Amino acid sequence: MLNLIKSFFASLIIITVVMLIGDMVKFSDVLFSTGTNLLDMLMILAYMALFLAIFTIPMSLMLSINLTYTQMSKNLEIDIAKTMGLSTFRIYKSALLFTFIVFLLLLFIVAYLSPIANASYRNKLYRLAKNNVQAGLSENTFFKTKNFTIYANTLSANHNTAYDVLVDIENKIIKAKKVEFVDTADGFALKCFDGNVFYRDKNSINTAYFKVYTAVMKFSDLTYNFANDPGFMPINRLIKYIKTHPQSTDALFELHQMFVLSTSVFILSLIGFVSALSFYRSGKTFGIIFSMFSFVVFYVLETFGKSLYASNNIYYAIWLPNLILFPIAIIAFVIKSRR
Repeated sequence: MLNLIKSFFASLIIITVVMLIGDMVKFSDVLFSTGTNLLDMLMILAYMALFLAIFTIPMSLMLSINLTYTQMSKNLEIDIAKTMGLSTFRIYKSALLFTFIVFLLLLFIVAYLSPIANASYRNKLYRLAKNNVQAGLSENTFFKTKNFTIYANTLSANHNTAYDVLVDIENKIIKAKKVEFVDTADGFALKCFDGNVFYRDKNSINTAYFKVYTAVMKFSDLTYNFANDPGFMPINRLIKYIKTHPQSTDALFELHQMFVLSTSVFILSLIGFVSALSFYRSGKTFGIIFSMFSFVVFYVLETFGKSLYASNNIYYAIWLPNLILFPIAIIAFVIKSRR
């Protein structure tokens, strides 16, 4: 059991770090721009880790069981245990107990922490995206993002107002004497005063004078109204929502998905155990590859179940990976037990 626990936490740390790096790349402009402090970074990493736990925990459990029992098989510990009269189930019993503990942990994360962390993660990125634009502005310096470029000759102390400004956005160039930053529902707006806007029309460049001109900066990929979305509700709010909206298949889908994801550990645990006893002669590398392949198959089936729901509104289609893989894992376990 101790080796299993050590292997689980080692796998969890490695897999989480790898997935965090991959996810951080997507919003690297926001995360590493001026104005993001260490506390903001740590909070975002914590939110991301909690959300990714629905993938990292089952994967780590399966790998740890596979690696632990593969090593035991290579050391002939499994053969010795069977010679002493222990059944395959007795050998698996400690892994099953640990799987149940992991199931309870994962259920708590999936049902409560993950939805809250996902919403908090997106809101935090949204606030940083808005704040970092203003915090990143410097006088007589071009501030550039993938969506727009801003140049200001003079800035107010709180960076909420800029003077003698040049803005390049959506193939338009705006020159204004004064610009005010105004928060909007999904980003912020530049309220420009007394200037000109230049834009291309076919083969010519046109200009227009304005007294007031508003340019909207959107962060639509980071923002969303989470309050009424079942996908971001913890299980207690989700159940209340279902009671008041009994026809909401979205809410029913999210509720079923919570249990599909949390119970996946029992299936993946069995697969990791059976593959360790079956393929230990091929070494740990093959066991890792087989475990990863099984994990991918599970989530491919889950994705297919989601697509069935999206196209046919069948919310219980999310159980597809469990209904297919659990009988296969049980049959493989029984066959292995009888040998």
